[in-house]
Amino acid sequence: MKLRTSSRAAALAAVLAVALTGVPALAATSRPRPVKAVLGRIAAIPSWAKGVLPAARVPATAPVQISLALNGRHQAELSRLVAAVSDPTSPRYRHFLTDAEYNRRFAPTSVEVATARTVLRRAGFVVDGVTASRDLVTAHAPASTVGRLFGTTFGLFRVAGQLLRAPLTEPVLPTALRPLVATVIGLAQNPAVSDASPAPAYLNARPCSRYYGQRMATKLPRFHGARQPYAVCGYTMRQVRSAYGVNRVRSTGRGATVAVVDAFASPTIGADVDTWSHRMRLPRLAGGQLTQHVLPGISSLPEVSPVIDPQGWAGEESLDVEAVHGIAPRAKIVYYAALAGFGLNAGPYEVGLEPLLVALAQAVGDGSADVVSNSWGGANDSPTPGDALVLSTITNQAAAKGITIDFSTGDSGDEVAANGSRAANFPATSPAVTAVGGTTLEVGKTGNRIAESYWGTEKVPFEHAAWDLSKQEYSGGGGGGVSTEYAEPAWQRGVVPTAEATYGGVKPGRVEPDVSLVADSTTGILIGQTQHFADGTDHYGEYRIGGTSVSCPLFSGIVALAVAAAHHRLGLVTPTLYAKARTAAGRNRLFYDPVAVSRAGGASTLANVRPDYTAADNPKSAVTYSLRLLGNLSTLHARRGYDDSTGLGTPRAGALVAALS
Repeated sequence: MKLRTSSRAAALAAVLAVALTGVPALAATSRPRPVKAVLGRIAAIPSWAKGVLPAARVPATAPVQISLALNGRHQAELSRLVAAVSDPTSPRYRHFLTDAEYNRRFAPTSVEVATARTVLRRAGFVVDGVTASRDLVTAHAPASTVGRLFGTTFGLFRVAGQLLRAPLTEPVLPTALRPLVATVIGLAQNPAVSDASPAPAYLNARPCSRYYGQRMATKLPRFHGARQPYAVCGYTMRQVRSAYGVNRVRSTGRGATVAVVDAFASPTIGADVDTWSHRMRLPRLAGGQLTQHVLPGISSLPEVSPVIDPQGWAGEESLDVEAVHGIAPRAKIVYYAALAGFGLNAGPYEVGLEPLLVALAQAVGDGSADVVSNSWGGANDSPTPGDALVLSTITNQAAAKGITIDFSTGDSGDEVAANGSRAANFPATSPAVTAVGGTTLEVGKTGNRIAESYWGTEKVPFEHAAWDLSKQEYSGGGGGGVSTEYAEPAWQRGVVPTAEATYGGVKPGRVEPDVSLVADSTTGILIGQTQHFADGTDHYGEYRIGGTSVSCPLFSGIVALAVAAAHHRLGLVTPTLYAKARTAAGRNRLFYDPVAVSRAGGASTLANVRPDYTAADNPKSAVTYSLRLLGNLSTLHARRGYDDSTGLGTPRAGALVAALS
C-alpha cells in the first residue's frame, strides 16, 4: 500500500492506508500492547535490521530527528469521556472538549514537557518543537549524541537499493524520561535529501469512455458472449457529485476544515488544484483556503525506491486535496506532511508508521481540523506496539475534541492474493476511526448512478488475438475483513453478521469497512498535477486514478459538508451511522447497497476493457489491452445490508449529511 496503495492504475506505486487504536469503552476490550519493557527498553529495531549485518555504520555527525511521545494523564477518565461523547444515546453526546479543556485535563503538564526539553538540551539536542497538545516533543542531534542518550549505536542497512538507519541494539530510556515517555519515534529510518524533478507523467491510453458503457470494444473478443465497454477515462467531479447526490446538498463545506495527512509535499499543489478546479468547473482556492505544514527540504527528495517513493506521494497529495475540494469546495484544507512514508508491509521490509503518526498527531493536536483524511496504512492488522500506543493516544484525543478521523482500508482486498493470508488492514481496523472501502461505480450519460459493486479486480491480458484467462492475475480491491487485534465494538453488534465478525474462528472482532465509495482504477476519478513528460518538460497533466485513496478523501469531504451544515464538529461518527442503520429502512435512507455481481463458475461476469500505453508517459507508444474482471470477492462477502466488502454501503449524500448534522 505505499503503505497501502492508492495508485494511478498500476503506475503509481502503492500508498494507502490504515489507522489504529481503539476507544476502550466503545471498542470492547482490546488495549494496545505495552511498549516499554523492563528498565525502559524500547522496541525500535525493525525486522529488516534484525539478524542482519549492517552495510555500514552511521556517521557520528549524521543528523537524526526523533520525537518523544509523552504519556497523557487520566487515561481511564478520557476513555469514559470518549465513549460518552460518541454515543448517540448518551446525555453527553457531542459535548466535546475545547483544546484548552483537553490540555488542562488530559495532556502532559507543562512541567513534564519542560523536563523532557531540559533532558534533551542537556544531552546536546536541538528541540524543534512541541505539539499544541503537548504530547510530542521533536528534536534533532548528531547520531553519536542520540546514541549516547539512548544507550545504542546505529547502522545502515540496505533496503530496496537504499541505505536506511536502524539501532544496532534496543535503545533504553534514560532514567529521567522513564516516567514521562511512552515511546520514542524516529530512531530507525532516515532517507537522504537531494533535488528531484516531478513524478514521471502518466497518461490514460485511448480509447476510453467519458461515461460508463459509452464506447464498446467492438474489435476485441467478447467475454461471456458479450461485447465489453472500455474503461472510463476518469470520472469528473461533476459525475461523482451527481452519482452520490452531492450536487443536491446545500452545504458547500464553508466553515469546516479538513486536514490531509500524507508524506512529503508537492511544491506545485496550489497551482495544480487551481488548474484542476477550473477544468472541473469548481471554485478555485480562495486566499488561505489551502495551507501546508511542511518541514524544510521534504519536497525535494529523490525517487530512490518504491519503499520511499517521494514523487509518488506528490500524486497522493494531489488526489487527496482535490477529492476533498471536489466534494466540499468551500472547506478549508490543511495539509500535514510527514518526513517519510513507509508501510507496515513494503514488500519484505516491515517498518512502522512513525513519521505519518507524527504528522497525524500534529493535525489533531493543532486543533484546527474538524475532519482528518488518511490515505495510508499497512497491509496487515499487526501494528508495532509503539504505533498502537501512539495512535490510541491520538484517536482518543481526536474523539474527545470532536475531530473525525477517516482511514482508507487498503487496495489489496482481503490480502490473500497479495500476501498469502487473509488480513484486515491497520489502522482502519481501529474502532476509533471510520474505515472507508472501495467500489466499482458505473455512472451514466446524465450523471446517473447506474450500478455499483465491490471493487475486486482481476486482470486478463490480450494475447494471440484472445483473452488469455490462464494468465489472470489479481490487480486490486477494497480492503475488508475482521480484526484479530481489536474486539468488536458495541455499535457493530446486531448490524455486522456474526459470521463475518468471527470469520476464521476468531473472537468477535472489529470488521471493516464502515462505508465505501468509488475506488476501482477502471472507474476512477480524474486528478491533475505537474508531471515530468517524455519530451523533457514539466507541466500540468491529468490522469485517472483509483484506490481507496480516492474513496477516503471523498468521504471526508462529505463529513465536512455535514460539519458545515451542523455548525459544529461531529467526532467519531461510526456509532451514529450504525445506530441509524440498524433497520433496513434506516440503512436504505442513508446508503446505496452495492449489489453482488453475478457469477458463472465462480468467476465474475462483469468486466470492462482497459487500454494502457506501453510507455505510460508517451502517447505514441504501443497500446496494450487487458480485460478487467470486476467484483471478485475472494474470501469477503457481498450481502444485502452490511457486509465486509463494502460495509454499510455507499453514501446517499443528502440523507447522510442531514443525519449526521
